[in-house]
Amino acid sequence: MALMDNEEVKKGKKTYDLKIIKWLFGFTTSYRIFMALALLFMLLTAALELTVPYIAKLAVDKYIYPSWRIAELTDKETDKKLVSEIKEKYPSLVLPLENGSFLIDMSEIDNVDRHNLEKLDLVSHERYLAINQDELVGEDYKKVSAIVAKNESMFNKAGGYDYISYSSLDNLSRQDLLVLRSGEIKQVVRLASILFLCLFGVFIFSSFFTYLLNYSGHKIMHKMRVDVFYHIMKLPQTFFDKNPVGRLTTRVTNDVNAINEMYTSVMVQFFKDVLVVIGVLVVMFYMNKELTVFVFILTLLMLIFASLFRMRLKTVYRDVRRSIAKLNAFVQESVRGIILIKLYNKEIENLEKFKGVNSENYKANMDQLWVYATFRPFIEFTSVFTVAFVLWYGGLKVLSLDLTLGALIAYLYYVRLLFRPIMELAEKYNIFQSASVATENLYDLANAVPEESLGINDGEIRGELEFNNVWFSYDDKEWVLKDVSFKLEPGETVALVGLTGSGKTTVVNLILRFYEAQRGQILFDGVDIKNYSPDFLRENISAVFQDLFLFGKNITDGHQGNSNQLSGIKNINQLTQSDRNSISSGEKQIVSIGQAFSKRAKFMILDEATSHIDANIEKYIQETIKNNGNDVTTLIIAHRLSNVREADRILVIHKGEITESGTHFALLAKKGIYFNLYNLQNEIRRFSSLQN
Repeated sequence: MALMDNEEVKKGKKTYDLKIIKWLFGFTTSYRIFMALALLFMLLTAALELTVPYIAKLAVDKYIYPSWRIAELTDKETDKKLVSEIKEKYPSLVLPLENGSFLIDMSEIDNVDRHNLEKLDLVSHERYLAINQDELVGEDYKKVSAIVAKNESMFNKAGGYDYISYSSLDNLSRQDLLVLRSGEIKQVVRLASILFLCLFGVFIFSSFFTYLLNYSGHKIMHKMRVDVFYHIMKLPQTFFDKNPVGRLTTRVTNDVNAINEMYTSVMVQFFKDVLVVIGVLVVMFYMNKELTVFVFILTLLMLIFASLFRMRLKTVYRDVRRSIAKLNAFVQESVRGIILIKLYNKEIENLEKFKGVNSENYKANMDQLWVYATFRPFIEFTSVFTVAFVLWYGGLKVLSLDLTLGALIAYLYYVRLLFRPIMELAEKYNIFQSASVATENLYDLANAVPEESLGINDGEIRGELEFNNVWFSYDDKEWVLKDVSFKLEPGETVALVGLTGSGKTTVVNLILRFYEAQRGQILFDGVDIKNYSPDFLRENISAVFQDLFLFGKNITDGHQGNSNQLSGIKNINQLTQSDRNSISSGEKQIVSIGQAFSKRAKFMILDEATSHIDANIEKYIQETIKNNGNDVTTLIIAHRLSNVREADRILVIHKGEITESGTHFALLAKKGIYFNLYNLQNEIRRFSSLQN
């Protein structure tokens, strides 16, 4: 647990630097065309989302709400000059009236001129509907002419236009009103159709970029998972000694999924949100500067609060991850060790420990809940407050003619677009934080130095092995092997015996190059094993270990069937094809030994290979090994000395040193360590038989 905690603290202090981003971006090489298309569709989606409220503004300001107003001149030269400039600039939009004033279409002039006219109070508050009968033909002309003639008292003339005040429209019948406004109605229908097409485009383009994004994301994660798993397979044994299996499993599965979720849900969406926010602020600033400045200030305050939330969430999220890791580890240990817990009646004590770990997890989740419970309501309150302020302040601007009604409606829509990404920050940052930690973990794993693969990669090994003054330590502090020297001739069967912890398995690990000796040499056929590639060396060595692992059904080491040398063992072929979960430990050893013989290597290692096998099968295997004659060099490691009596030579290792060497009877005659071990085992067996 301490190791896990230390790693979490270390990860919390790391930065998401450019090296990691560059490494992550390297996986996208084959799929950048899909990413580019997704980005293009995303930009189109953002552009259409910005267009929707502006179309609504045009519909309101230009067609739904009458846009013609009367401009009245004062005696000021500036007013006359302004109106004169507008007449020159928009000749078709300014209609002279009899009293020296003008009828102006305010929807067609730019914002600066409109604002100047309204600010100087040169235009009327009353709005007018103006109709140019010269542009009408056929039935439309007849209908409009009839309505104007019927309501002549409400209409006035200006040039070729007939105009009526907005307030007087209530005095017309609904049918007459529809006829008079048929042109505007057609334009509103046209804009509504464009609006529908924009919304449909948002749906289509967002669907495209979502599909392409997820498609490329899954492809990238598939490649990443394959590369990471392949890299793990190439790492040295020392790496696996320091990293638990559960952690490595998390790297290949959960961490890769976290990165995929960040890529598909956060990264590209974040770019889209940034574009939308910038576009919204630009359009809002174009419509009204004062209101936009206020909204921008509120947005900055929200971003500052979101930044504080981010820093707090990072700490809380790390605590949650650490507490979950502790909880999972404790539950796993408790379930795996349930036999011991029941044996020593530790259920209540273990439950109390679990309550402590669970309380820590509860507290971490409550801290996270408090952060979310503070952040989300604040953002929502600020959003609603901003909408209310825009409605109040914008409404005053509409009444004072500084802002159009359509612009106010568009503003309210744009405020929603502006605050939506910020409101989603909590969920997205949670994903991003998880993915950033996962990326750091995978980056560290991908940069772990793999096992060296260079060296002799072909030829034939005869089976001669020599240890020459070999020293080895796992931690560079305490020597496990001390000046070990011995030699195995081709075809010789040698047993290595000793007390538990004396260094027997370490010898095997060095032969297979799972570890490298700090001093001395290990020679195969007179060649230092460091000159052989590990793959070639292991390909020419068969080994069976006490701690067995069989892969699933029909999975072998690459060789079909078993050696005919073990065909006398009953049901061995059926065992080979069995599910690894349905056979006993002894049967697993039989399968492993059968696979070792089928490899037909010149050097074989049996490390407690028959510890779970009954005496009859064990005797058969010993006879098979003996019958190999000079074909295979065999190194046998066993605690039961009765298994090694027939060996050509027995080596006794004690506290990391070879203390005795000879045949079974020669070592008994020396009355040394081997003699004492042999007598001790005989006494134990004799005592056991008397008890039975």
